[in-house]
Amino acid sequence: MKIKVNQINEIVGYVDVGDIPDSIEYSGAVPDDFEANFKPSFYLLQGDEIIVNPNYEEPTVSIPEDPEPSEPSKEWQAINMLALQVAQLKAEKGSA
Repeated sequence: MKIKVNQINEIVGYVDVGDIPDSIEYSGAVPDDFEANFKPSFYLLQGDEIIVNPNYEEPTVSIPEDPEPSEPSKEWQAINMLALQVAQLKAEKGSA
């Protein structure tokens, strides 16, 4: 198995076959649930042993708030006008 660790020995990637740039060969024991529970930084390489990282924190995803609605740009106004004209033409053609 090849593992990639960061500066503080957190395992950030691994492969069973092939290679990862800047990885190291690991032939020690692997926790039974390693593959099922693997997340970057969830495990540490401590000495020659893979252990659960006691300092692991689930990453948080922050969703940016929508800015206050502003006046549509002139380009968007033109696109909306063209879309309205197309819809009107299709409606006229369909009723003829």
